[in-house]
Amino acid sequence: MKTITQKELSHAYLFTGEEGAGEFEVALGIAMRLFCENVKNGYPCGKCNECQRILNFDNPDVVIENTNDRSIKVDQIRRIKDEFSKSAVEGNKKVFIISGADRLTSGAANSLLKFIEEPIGEIVTILITENKNLVLPTILSRTQVIEFPHLNREDILKQLTSIGVPPSSVNLMLSLTNDLTEIKSWLKDNWFENIQVAIGQWFKYIIKGDAMAFPFIQTQLLGIINNRDEQRIVLAIMVQIFREPLMIKFVGNSIQREFPQLTDSIDTAKDRLSASQLTDSIELLLMMNNSFNSNINFQNILEETTLKLLDIAKR
Repeated sequence: MKTITQKELSHAYLFTGEEGAGEFEVALGIAMRLFCENVKNGYPCGKCNECQRILNFDNPDVVIENTNDRSIKVDQIRRIKDEFSKSAVEGNKKVFIISGADRLTSGAANSLLKFIEEPIGEIVTILITENKNLVLPTILSRTQVIEFPHLNREDILKQLTSIGVPPSSVNLMLSLTNDLTEIKSWLKDNWFENIQVAIGQWFKYIIKGDAMAFPFIQTQLLGIINNRDEQRIVLAIMVQIFREPLMIKFVGNSIQREFPQLTDSIDTAKDRLSASQLTDSIELLLMMNNSFNSNINFQNILEETTLKLLDIAKR
């Protein structure tokens, strides 16, 4: 923020750091600082109409591209190019925040370059990546690279506690992501807690070889899953829940349990299933990601995998 106060803000940045290091939040903070109606000590107030609009992604002069696609193609950049060429809608400043800079195809990157090199008016472009080594050299050479420091576990735990993550969910969440923004989205309407309970019940059916695991997918589990991002998280949790009894078999109870509320069921799985059965189950679950990335129907993926897991449990 000091850079903005001293009017030394560059026209193009590349923020790089591990997931959850705060790159996106800082980018939003810069946008808020530029538009804030009530700057205090060089920082945006976070409460004025302009700050709230940016936080709600409702300012036409703050353009955000935050896609989970495996690559960002030329077609996806066209909208941004159009926005680059327009005058600011409500003032003379525009901010562009593009996550996943390492996923820009060469064509998409080239489409952005001339606008980065020759900005029209007061334009600030912020690209974000977890790995700058995967960013095209042409982008690296034309942006000011800002590296965010690594997060340590203690700092992350403090942040999770501050946003209300229950202790029973902390270790599992940290095995899935360090991104506080993503974690906050999981906390809405107790979604993460509900999905933990549902997957826990599904797991209990599986380890007992109970065929109720199959209808449970449609009657209980699918109703909690609302979008593709949540589908991805469900697949990851299923892998982790089978990994825990295998780890206890090899390492003992010294591991940090990710499912403390399922201690009895995890221990039952450890005692009832062999290392071979658990390993085969994990390999099968990992294969779900291939089907998922191939856009196979999610319900079909879960149901087919559940039947195979039941077969493994009954061996």
